[in-house]
Amino acid sequence: MFLSIFNLTTYYLLIVFIQTIISDPICIYDVEDGLKLDIRTLGFTNGKVPKYDQISNINPTKKTLSWNGCFSYSKVDNGNCTNAAACYTDSISNMSIIIAKQDSVQFKYNYGSSILSYQYSNIHLTVFLICRVDGEDTSFGYQVDTSTYTIYIQSRCCCPGMCSYSTHSISPVVILIIIIIIFLFGYIIGSIIFLRYDRNLTNSNGLSCLNLQSYRRNRTFDYQNL
Repeated sequence: MFLSIFNLTTYYLLIVFIQTIISDPICIYDVEDGLKLDIRTLGFTNGKVPKYDQISNINPTKKTLSWNGCFSYSKVDNGNCTNAAACYTDSISNMSIIIAKQDSVQFKYNYGSSILSYQYSNIHLTVFLICRVDGEDTSFGYQVDTSTYTIYIQSRCCCPGMCSYSTHSISPVVILIIIIIIFLFGYIIGSIIFLRYDRNLTNSNGLSCLNLQSYRRNRTFDYQNL
């Protein structure tokens, strides 16, 4: 009984482990025809510099915009641009103010257009990802009002399936070896526990039999004395 419960627990943990490994990471979105758009290719991972910085604002203001795909970044300029997905920088004060965070993003794909929507406090940011096969990346922004911003990113990596993000992922062979080791380890531990439990049960039954035999002898001896 105990061994069965242990094996079921081990099996459940293996399933969770496998699902965690093979599941798609964050920032990867399904689009059309089985293609995926990996937003990680549109961002830097160092947390200090956004991939798209000093984005010009076509609305005549004294602000430039910055945006980083998937990964948060921070600017050190006495502003509050910390752990941000996007910020604007005032060219007069040189202070950067946060306008979006990564955990508030929503993805939409309509008629070949990839759109990221962010909501931070009362500020709304929309980022349009425009597929551009040739040429270098370009970007520009537009401030509708004090709480509404739009950024346009043109890049090859905005095309679904065109860019891949390199990671130090675990190979399938290593995953298989890990699964086998975990299963064998669970089986060995479960067997040891079962054998110890079975031995204790056998010893307990043996003592019960000895006590019963002793009790019968004592009863027989008492009858003979009578």
